[in-house]
Amino acid sequence: MPRRTLVASFLLISCATVAPPASEPGAPPGASTVVAEPGEAPPPATVVAVPPPVPETPKAEVEPAVAVDVPSASGWATFHGDNARSGASNAPEIRQPRIVWKAEVGVFSWLNSPLALGKTLVIAPSSGTAHNKPDPKDGVSAYQLATGKRAWFAHFDQDANGVAANQTHVFATSDDEHVYALELKSGKVTWKAKGAGKMYSHPLIVGDRVVVGDATGTVYAFAAADGKALWKVQLTGAIRGGASSDGTHIYVASQGGEVAALGLDGKPLWKKIVKRAAWNNQGPDEPIVAYSPPVVGKDALYLTFGRDTYYTGQPGVLALDKKSGAVKWKGKGPGDWGNVRSTPVLVSDRLVYGEPYSGDVAGLDAKTGRTRYRETIGGCFFPQWSSPAAAGDLVYLPRYDGSVYALRAASGKVEWELFLGDSKRAGRDHPAKGKNCGWDNADGPIYAPAAIAEDGTLLVGTAEGVLYAIGK
Repeated sequence: MPRRTLVASFLLISCATVAPPASEPGAPPGASTVVAEPGEAPPPATVVAVPPPVPETPKAEVEPAVAVDVPSASGWATFHGDNARSGASNAPEIRQPRIVWKAEVGVFSWLNSPLALGKTLVIAPSSGTAHNKPDPKDGVSAYQLATGKRAWFAHFDQDANGVAANQTHVFATSDDEHVYALELKSGKVTWKAKGAGKMYSHPLIVGDRVVVGDATGTVYAFAAADGKALWKVQLTGAIRGGASSDGTHIYVASQGGEVAALGLDGKPLWKKIVKRAAWNNQGPDEPIVAYSPPVVGKDALYLTFGRDTYYTGQPGVLALDKKSGAVKWKGKGPGDWGNVRSTPVLVSDRLVYGEPYSGDVAGLDAKTGRTRYRETIGGCFFPQWSSPAAAGDLVYLPRYDGSVYALRAASGKVEWELFLGDSKRAGRDHPAKGKNCGWDNADGPIYAPAAIAEDGTLLVGTAEGVLYAIGK
């Protein structure tokens, strides 16, 4: 399919003398951009040993309606499938998709990535009936992978955000400023610990510790067993996507553009403000706005970032050297490129993601940052929040237009499309294509990341509040 050129929209933006506000229409509530002042120096690296949190009495939880037996937390036990946030798996691919089951869970926002544990259990965090508003559906649910029948539900006082699991517990962050440890078999709260602001991030489980970040830019490590606070590190700007790891170091990026490599004890290996060119090179370089955790490669960290408008020839992706934090490359490619808030998959030296301000998928060379392809695959909309997932060479990309696209990582060739945005029409042909590159999708958008179970089942949650299991 030929790529649509957004000429009219680009002229309107590029001719403006003042950059548009960083908080964009069409973004999920609570996704406002926090940007450090250009040239602002980072605060000194701080590693603080902190006392254990004051024990809090957990609320009574709903008893499980279905017996749960989870022998392990294998499969998709964390955001993007692994601690490196590669988004890649060896699961069998789906060639002829069908909806196996669906469950009404609650709104899936851009941080609400489902988990698939072994061949048994699906974990689903939810923003409830509405973003940024306390309601009875705020919290985390567990479902049987085979049937979609709910096993348990743990209610939170505000929206649930990211989740990760080990063999005994699910760890979840929330807008109520807490990280929770929930029993994997029952959903009962074992412990919870409080941060200094809303906890948006995907938890990172490294050994015996759980690493999370909050809206104040503080990165915390808690003991997985009892919630004891181990250390904390301050960065510039809110921590949105959380951290990643190669098992030796922890890597984290903030909305203030600060990126850090930390030891497992919280001590920084390096810590720096990463910058990108100002719009049309009018002024000094400015800090990036990072929503995603870094994707960890062999020698590099791959970061996506937001900014104020379209940039010509400059995809919102860059690579840093793991050992020093030095910039290895910045994305290059013809045409106009927007803000990237999602996390790309790293498959066979390709970084693949949904390009915003378009209906496109982009594939960049992970070694050089050069664009290898950019193809229009769906309706043109400005927002694009969902992160893809890959089964071998087949990438599943949920887009804001309400469809999931299965495409080849090497070429971007689309194998199939499945519309899920509206449960009344899910599984049928897409009812509409955004022709005017708008902010709103009346047919039902998808914000949430995709996840893949061991058996190849694809899990996707929608803004409507429905979780779908897609199989062969």
